[in-house]
Amino acid sequence: SDVLHLVEGRMGLFAILNEECVRPKGNDTSFVSKVRTVHKDVTCLVQNRLYRPIEFGIVHYAGKVTYDATLFVQKNNDALPKDMLECAR
Repeated sequence: SDVLHLVEGRMGLFAILNEECVRPKGNDTSFVSKVRTVHKDVTCLVQNRLYRPIEFGIVHYAGKVTYDATLFVQKNNDALPKDMLECAR
């Protein structure tokens, strides 16, 4: 239940990622920084000083898993393909 709240909760990972996507200068490093700040007291979020600024960890059913957030923001953007944009013009 803690992991589910961390991922899908009101200020969970998905909500923070969506917020970063709408910010003009949103990026992966600021996403991870916000996750670490907002969820600093959540026990299933791993706060490891050895992690790079783009990494975070979660302890869940598979054990401790380290995530590299490189391209999270870019991949989460809902941009239309170029050919679809051209059809809309």
